[in-house]
Amino acid sequence: MFGLPLRCRAGLSALVVLTSQLVANAALASDFGLGRAHPTGQVAQGWELAQAEDDHAAHHPAASGSAGGAAGAPPGGATPGMMGGMDGMMGRPRKEFYPALMEMPSLSAEQRSNLEIQARERISAETDRLAGAEMDLRHAIAGSDIVAADQAARRLRESLNAVQSGVVALRSLHEGKPPQQIAQAWFRSQMNLLPRQGAMDADDGTPGVSWFHVTTMALLVLFSLAMLAVYLARMRRANALVDRLTRAAVAPAAAAPLVSPPAAGVPNDKPEATSSQETDRHPRRVEASRSWKGKLRICAIYQETPNVKTFRLQAPDGGAIPFAFLPGQFLTYAIEIDGQAVRRSYTIASSAAQTAYVETTIKREDGGLLSDYMHGHLKEGDLVEVAGPSGAFTFTGVEADSVVLIGGGVGITPLMAAIRYLSDIAWPGQIYLVYGAQTTEQFIFRDELEYLQRRMNNLHVAATMVRAAGTSWMGSEGQITAEFLTQAVPDLARRRVHLCGPPGMMDALRKTLIGLGVPREQIKTEAFGPARGAVPPPGKVAAEAQMPAAEASNRGAATVGPATATIRFATSDKVVALPPDKSVLEVAESAGVSIDYSCRVGVCGVCKTHLLQGSVTMEVQDALTADDKANGLILACQAKSVGDLVVEA
Repeated sequence: MFGLPLRCRAGLSALVVLTSQLVANAALASDFGLGRAHPTGQVAQGWELAQAEDDHAAHHPAASGSAGGAAGAPPGGATPGMMGGMDGMMGRPRKEFYPALMEMPSLSAEQRSNLEIQARERISAETDRLAGAEMDLRHAIAGSDIVAADQAARRLRESLNAVQSGVVALRSLHEGKPPQQIAQAWFRSQMNLLPRQGAMDADDGTPGVSWFHVTTMALLVLFSLAMLAVYLARMRRANALVDRLTRAAVAPAAAAPLVSPPAAGVPNDKPEATSSQETDRHPRRVEASRSWKGKLRICAIYQETPNVKTFRLQAPDGGAIPFAFLPGQFLTYAIEIDGQAVRRSYTIASSAAQTAYVETTIKREDGGLLSDYMHGHLKEGDLVEVAGPSGAFTFTGVEADSVVLIGGGVGITPLMAAIRYLSDIAWPGQIYLVYGAQTTEQFIFRDELEYLQRRMNNLHVAATMVRAAGTSWMGSEGQITAEFLTQAVPDLARRRVHLCGPPGMMDALRKTLIGLGVPREQIKTEAFGPARGAVPPPGKVAAEAQMPAAEASNRGAATVGPATATIRFATSDKVVALPPDKSVLEVAESAGVSIDYSCRVGVCGVCKTHLLQGSVTMEVQDALTADDKANGLILACQAKSVGDLVVEA
């Protein structure tokens, strides 16, 4: 037991004592004719059988050995028999001794003295053996010698039984008990039965259960119940933690194709599947059905640049946020301004591994109704209504073994969400961030990126400023060019690319990337423009509305020209011209027809509208499920047609 903790040593000692008691009980039960199936009343019968054997041994001294005269010898000759009995008392009990004690009328003073001397000698000898066995057991345990430990434990049990029976005999002799009660006392000690009040003096010697046993068992039961309660409490906490982590990493769900063939009667041209909502070859881990809607509290507001703020949101009760999201998804705010509900979508910028809060980084746009209101009126402690998460412009690390993140202006927000998440999960792949801003003053997250680059060996940041004259900027200046990309990212053509920024920048960089050999299916894009925060004024066609713009030869839409079709809004009972290059939402806005919308890029689903007649093409349709399509729902912000339409609006 060298080096064992105190608790282990105490448990080992208790185990040794318990084992010795069980062995002694079994041996005693066997010696007296007792078994588990025998009632207590058969004890006397067992003693009588043992006594019969002893009587038989008295007539055959040669067979009985030194104890042959224990039962029938005169008092003066009883000592040899009792000495043999002591051999049984100090080791394994012998059948002829204790039944003989039950028949002895009394012991002489000389017999008692001789018995006491031999008992003391045997106790002393067995105590030495006990100490030696204990030392051997300690060494065996320390040396992990199981066989030696078992042998030492057996010796401990034998010596302990001998010492205990000898002590009981000494006590009985000291109290002047008759031989019958000496045998009864030894029996009780071997069966681990504490005497009741006055039981040692009773003639029948009936054993009983003491209050010590009852109290001990009650304490053991209470301790077991307490440990069970602690175990159940810990299991509940563990299950809650697992559930919370599971929400942050939802099981993969297959993504639906984003571009479907045109409906019957529409030209066969199909848009190129190179937009931000393209289907990945890897399954995504969030389903549209998991979207959440409710109120969150603004717990902090941070000024990132002169016209960009980060709004940190948390659950009103201060617990974990009530939804899970992936890096690159967005939330849709719904705020009442001047009696009108205004909805706009903003990308989540915080890490998806962070469950205590969620952050959106918002630029104050010129003419942006909601962004202007949030910058000028919202404060810490306010409750805002949000819905989400939505969007498929995501990267979690399972889609590729490396990623190139290209952003411009506030388009860095979904890219920053990915970097923060990949840092939190210690993703081992290479991360290349290529960022462009107008000036160093508008470089969003600059300090944090410098900090992360020092901590993350796999993060490589290359930034360029369009205008840097008169500043301390020592980096590149100008636009993001093909030369800048090839210098910043080695083996660019074989890497996955996420591109996010203003539509003009997106169009130019998409062509540049394709020219550098990056496959179209490896380019994932999402556009950021004024339409995210601006509301087109009534009567004005929102031609500048934020939508990813692909090459004219690959868009699959009709050539821009005069309106050759009409659209009828059934609910509003209005019929207006439908130009082939305008979406249903744009035409509705120009006609004063109300259709709710948010992202205007086909991923949030707020503008879902029933198509009652006609057919449309949609460049992006991430927000539509198979059931939506089967029920005739379209995305008003994406739906275009060269034929007549009837929609429910």
